Formats: sequence, C-alpha cells, structure tokens
Amino acid sequence: MENKDDLYYDAMELLEEGRHGVKKAEELLFDALEMDQHYVQIYVGLAQVYGISGDKKKAREAIIRAYEETLRKFPKWPKELPWGFLENRAYLRALQYRADLFWDDGEIDDAIKIFRLLLKLNPNDNQGVRYEISALYAGINGDKLNKMFDEGNEKQDWSKLEKLVEEQNSKHYFWLEPKYE
Repeated sequence: MENKDDLYYDAMELLEEGRHGVKKAEELLFDALEMDQHYVQIYVGLAQVYGISGDKKKAREAIIRAYEETLRKFPKWPKELPWGFLENRAYLRALQYRADLFWDDGEIDDAIKIFRLLLKLNPNDNQGVRYEISALYAGINGDKLNKMFDEGNEKQDWSKLEKLVEEQNSKHYFWLEPKYE
C-alpha cells in the first residue's frame, strides 16, 4: 500500500507529462488526502495540478488551504525552516504561493510580510524570494519578472536580476546574503 508521500511524488511525476497527466495526478492527490486532510504537501501539489489545468479558482483554493494548514502547523514560527530539509519544502512553498496570491491581488503589504518571513525562515533563499520581493518593491509585476528570468536563463546572465535585488535591498533591507566559506 502506498503512503501519502509516494502518492504525492507519483502525482508530481505525472505532471511532467503536462495536461495529459493532470487527471491521474489529481486522483492520486485525492487518495493522499483521504489519508491525511491536513498534509500541506498535498495542497501544494493540488495547486500545481490546477495551475497546469488552468483552473485558477481551484488553484487559489488549494493555495489558501496549504497556507492555512501551514499556519495550523506553526502557531509560532521557528527560528529557521531551511529548504535543505525536504519536510520543510511544502511549508515554504505554501508561504510563497500565498505571498504570490497577495501580490496578484494587489495586497502588497501582506505579500511583503510573507516574503520577508520566508527570507528569515530560509535565509539561503533557495526559492528565489529575494527576486520576487525586489520586483514587488520596484513596481515590476510577476509576468515581467518571469521574462527577466527567461532572458537570464537564455543568456546565462542573471546580472539584471542581481542588480534589481542589490538596488531594492539597499533601499528596503530585506535580505542578508549568506556568507559561504
């Protein structure tokens, strides 16, 4: 018998097929929900399923539920929640997805609050939150930020993004770049 983690990872593999794997992935995630209705990772997975299928309403509901379950899990935030521990990633994603929704809805203060929390919990910023908060402060929307990433990936030059972070961080001081030894 599969466990909820196996079902989640199997569902995510199906999503690599694009729209073709969406229905089966959704079924697997619903099976996992029957095992644990409070499991944040499943709601994060459902948000991805509905994002690929184009169902914005259901994606939004899944994100909000993932966020609520994260708040339930952490009535008080730990000092850190590093990305390096696999079990933390669903919570970090739930927070990031919720911040993105706030940003999309024009609720900038709420988005900034969560982005700052993410940078505190995961100071190595494996998620790239520093780019999102920089764009938000600079008045750049998510679509334009994505284009900047696409351009950086195409040219293998992310200097525009790094400059954006440097400029905005010097004004709003939201991230202390980790020192690697």
